[in-house]
Amino acid sequence: MCCHRIDYSEGFEDSLVLAMAGILLATLLLLAAGASEAFWEGAEIALDRWRRINALQENCLYLSVHINSTNLRILQERKPLYDFTSKNEEGGIHILVLNERTGSVMATRRFRTYQPAEGKNLQRFLEALQPGRVVVIAGMPEFLNYLSPEGEAALVKLGAQMLPRVAMGEPWAMVAITGSPFHHVTLDLSRGKVIAEALATRANKRPPRNLFLEVALERDPEDRDCWWQRLAEMKDQAEFCRLYEGYGDLCSCGRPLVPSHRPRPPPIPMAEEIPVVVVTANKPHYLYRLLKNLGQVAGSRETQVLVVVDGPHQETLRLAEVFGVEVAVHTPQGSPGENTRTNMNIAFALHAVFERWPKVNKTILLEDDLLLAPDILSYFHQTSWLLTRDPTLYLVSAFGQNSYPSTACDPTTLLRADMYPQYGWMTCRRWVAEVLPLWVPAGSGVDWDWWLYTEGVRRGMQAVVPEVSRTAHAGAAGAHVTGWEQHQYFDPRLISYRPHVQLRNVGRLLSSNYSEWFEDEIRRATKIQLLSHPCHYNIIPKNQPGPFVLYLGVASRADGDNGFFLMQACLGTDEQEVKEIYEGVLRFRIRPFVHNHAHPHAHPQDLAPQDHVNATLEAAKSRSLGCEKEARVLYLVGCPLSKYCKYSAGPSDWVAPKADFVKEADRVASKRRKARQTARVRLNPKSAKEEFDLDNFLDVSRRMPGQ
Repeated sequence: MCCHRIDYSEGFEDSLVLAMAGILLATLLLLAAGASEAFWEGAEIALDRWRRINALQENCLYLSVHINSTNLRILQERKPLYDFTSKNEEGGIHILVLNERTGSVMATRRFRTYQPAEGKNLQRFLEALQPGRVVVIAGMPEFLNYLSPEGEAALVKLGAQMLPRVAMGEPWAMVAITGSPFHHVTLDLSRGKVIAEALATRANKRPPRNLFLEVALERDPEDRDCWWQRLAEMKDQAEFCRLYEGYGDLCSCGRPLVPSHRPRPPPIPMAEEIPVVVVTANKPHYLYRLLKNLGQVAGSRETQVLVVVDGPHQETLRLAEVFGVEVAVHTPQGSPGENTRTNMNIAFALHAVFERWPKVNKTILLEDDLLLAPDILSYFHQTSWLLTRDPTLYLVSAFGQNSYPSTACDPTTLLRADMYPQYGWMTCRRWVAEVLPLWVPAGSGVDWDWWLYTEGVRRGMQAVVPEVSRTAHAGAAGAHVTGWEQHQYFDPRLISYRPHVQLRNVGRLLSSNYSEWFEDEIRRATKIQLLSHPCHYNIIPKNQPGPFVLYLGVASRADGDNGFFLMQACLGTDEQEVKEIYEGVLRFRIRPFVHNHAHPHAHPQDLAPQDHVNATLEAAKSRSLGCEKEARVLYLVGCPLSKYCKYSAGPSDWVAPKADFVKEADRVASKRRKARQTARVRLNPKSAKEEFDLDNFLDVSRRMPGQ
C-alpha cells in the first residue's frame, strides 16, 4: 500500500516541513535502535523484508509537480515527464494523463486559460478520458483568469476542493483518478478520486510563490482492457487506445465508435470526383474530431480523403490508420510556430492531393481545427462546375466572413467577393499549377492565406462565398487565432445546420451574370439615411421588403474615415477589417435591431458540451429562429470607392461618420466582445480558521465592467 505523500509551498511551510522531517527521522532512528545504545548492531536487513519493501516501491507511482511563476516541471521518480517555460507568465492549465499500471504518459495538453475560449475545451477533454486514468493537473499562476465556469465546474466535479478558493496569481495542482463511465458513453467525473491537491497562496499584489506537490499512489495491478480490445479485427484501434488518451467514444468500453462500422451517410449527386485533403501537424485530438465529423456528412463514403501530416507524428499517423484514410507525411520546413512551417505544409498538401489522384481536377482543403456543416460536401459539389466554367474564380469558400446572426440568414444564397482562402475551400488543378511555382518564400514572415490574397498572386480573381458558413473555426488560443479572437469573432458565427440545402441561382455566380444582377440590385434598392446612431435603432424602415442601400463615405479599402467600420460594428459582424467586398460594396442580410442578435448570448459550447459539432449546430439553429421573416438585404456602398456610387445623389448622400459616432460604435462592439473573467483577490485573514479554510478571498468578478 502506498501512503507516502508530501505537499507544500514556498514560505513558512518549508521550515515546518523540514522540522517535521527532522523529528520523524530522529524518531525512526530511535525505534530502529531499540534499547541498545549501539543501534548499529541491529542494522542488518533480512532479505525477505527487503524484498517486501522493494515490491511496495515497485507497486507505486511517485509523482512530483514543481511550479513557479514561469516554469512547470512534472517528474515521475525524479525523471522529468513534462517541462514548460512560459513567456510573460502565460502558462495556463497543463494536464498529463498517465496509465494507471505502467505510469506511461498517454496524453499531454495545455489549455491557455489566461485567454478566453479554453475553459470549455478543458471540460470536453476531461469528459473524453477513460475511467481509472491517473490525471496530473497543474495551474500556473495566471491560469484562473479565463478558466470559465464550465472549466472550473469540470475540475470541481473531478474532486478539486481548493480550486474554488484559488485567487489570481496563485499556482495550484492536483493528482486524481478519473471516474467511471456514465451510461457507457460519457465519463462521470464525480465518480473520480482525488489523491492530492495543493495551492500556494500569496498576499495581494505580491509575486506568486512556488508550489511543490509530491505524491505516491498504488499502481493498478492489471490492465483494464475492454472486451472489444481482444478481437482480432479491432487490433489497430485497441493498440491506439492502449497508448493514447482523450478520444472519448473511440476508446469507450461500452459502445466504441468503430470508424469502419459507422452508419453509411446518404449519398449526394456527384458529377465528378473531388477528394478532400486534411492538413494537420501535431493536433491529433482536433484531427479526431474532424474525421469523426466528416464521416457523418452526406457523401463522405464516396469521397476520398488524404491526411497530410507535418512530420512523422506517431499518434496522428496511428489515428489516421484507425480511420482508414490515406496519409502523406511532409518533411517539416521551418521552426514550429513560424509562418514558414504552416505555409510549406499547405503547399505540400495542394501538391500531394493532385499527385495522389492525377485524374481529378478539383480538391477540397480542410484544416484540422474546423467543424463541418452536414451539407458541406453537397455545397461543394453543387458549386464545383463554376470553377470549370469561370476563369475569374479561383476558389469556392465554405466560410462566410459575415456569417453572423445579425448579418446572415439564408443558407441557399451564394455571393461573389474578394476573399482569401481559409477555413475550408475548394480550388482547381489549373490554379494550383499556376500558384505553386510562385509560392510564398520561406522566412518571409507572411501567412500563406494573406499572401495568396494579394493582387500580385490573385490577379483580381474572386471567390464564391456562402451567406451562411459551412464550416466553423473551433480551435482556441493557437498560433494564428488567439483565445480572444476565438471568443470574440469565431464562436458567435452561424453555420448551416440543415442536412440538405439546395442552393439557389448558382449560375448567377458566373462573372457576367453576377455583375448584371448586382447592379440591378443596387439600382432598384430603397435608399436610406441614418436618422440617429445606427448602434441604437433599427435602420431598416418598417413594413418594406427591400433591398435597401446606404451610401457611406469610403475613399478606399483602407476605410480611413471608418464608414464601413461604423456599420460593421453596429450590425454585429466582424469589424476588424473590410471583408467579402464586391466592387466596393458590402452586402448583409440584417435583422431588425434586437439585443440578442447583435450581442450573441449563446455560444456553440453552451449546449451538449460533450459533442462540439452538434452543440455548434444546435446553437446556430437557435440563433436563426425567425430570421427568414425578419431579415432584409442591405447594401453598404463605399463612395467614391465603388462604381455604384453613380446611383447616389452625390456626396450629399454619403454618410461620413463623425468622431463621436465612431467612438460610440467602438464602445458598443467592445462591450459585445467582452469575455467573463474570474477575478478573486486574496485578503489578509481575519482568523487562523479563515486562513486554514482558504476563505480569505474576495470575488470581484461581478464588479468588473461588462460582467
